[in-house]
Amino acid sequence: MITLRDCYGLSDAVPEEVVVVASHEHLPPILAAGRAYTVLHQPWGGPAMRQMILDEYIRAGERGDRARAEELAALYEQARRLHPGGHDRRRLRRICH
Repeated sequence: MITLRDCYGLSDAVPEEVVVVASHEHLPPILAAGRAYTVLHQPWGGPAMRQMILDEYIRAGERGDRARAEELAALYEQARRLHPGGHDRRRLRRICH
């Protein structure tokens, strides 16, 4: 039997990125793992993944969820290292006060 953890491993994304994809795309985690794989294997995949993280970061800030925004800021920096290349349409900015 294949587990969700196995699917995360096959996605080429870290588990936290799969969680972001699930939230951003309104998908269950197992489908989000497949979506993450598909996105990351496109020429525009790195910037797209980073954009999803930024979108979720902005939503967390708008909700006033400072802790989640901080986690997403760290994840964004990690994603920049893991999935280099391309350019981001928006830059990470602090929106939580």
